[in-house]
Amino acid sequence: MTAKSRLALFDVDGTLTPIRSIWQHLLEAKNRWSPQGADNLKRFVAGEIGYDEFCQLDAQLLAGVSYPELASIAEDIPLSDGVPELFDGLRERGYRIALISTGLRVLTNTIEQRFPIDACIANDLSTEDGICTGGAILEVHESDKGCRARELIQKFGSEHTLAVGDGTADVPMFREADLAVAVGATSQAAAKAAHVRLPRLDATAILELADTAFRDERSMHDSPDR
Repeated sequence: MTAKSRLALFDVDGTLTPIRSIWQHLLEAKNRWSPQGADNLKRFVAGEIGYDEFCQLDAQLLAGVSYPELASIAEDIPLSDGVPELFDGLRERGYRIALISTGLRVLTNTIEQRFPIDACIANDLSTEDGICTGGAILEVHESDKGCRARELIQKFGSEHTLAVGDGTADVPMFREADLAVAVGATSQAAAKAAHVRLPRLDATAILELADTAFRDERSMHDSPDR
């Protein structure tokens, strides 16, 4: 197994940043969360509307807003403690780094501008002349992270895959990984599906887990048949 065959997959909202939803963050920043945005979330959680409709309704609330303005709001969102150290450590170990997010590219773009990211799959807002038209461009649906993870694993020929996330939507991604780490205030489903649960994004702990998992796999690979 070569270093180039390692891949690290990351959720973004709530994992690499402290905010749990860039959608809600932008709506709150533009004073469009209450009552419409909050009502959309309540209806989605209750099963009254599907994921696609949920996203489209939230996107409609941002119609007429400048996309660069939203990008500026996203730029002010801090990263979780330890992200630079974690990315640097993974790079030193030969990992490629990919983002898979049900959030928005206004946020993932800020991360790609700061760090060498090998791939990013996320949702976006439709625009015309830099103004949001009220439509959502959905590349990652609520249950899509597993298939998106498989696509990236195949694309990069990964033989060892690390996945880090915090929510139920990350469960399908966890199932595709050799090492799945749930961080922060995770959902019960995410905690159950992960191999390890950490109270926060801890760069040292995740790198140690990755080293141990990689050594164990290598040892199994090198062991003689009996």
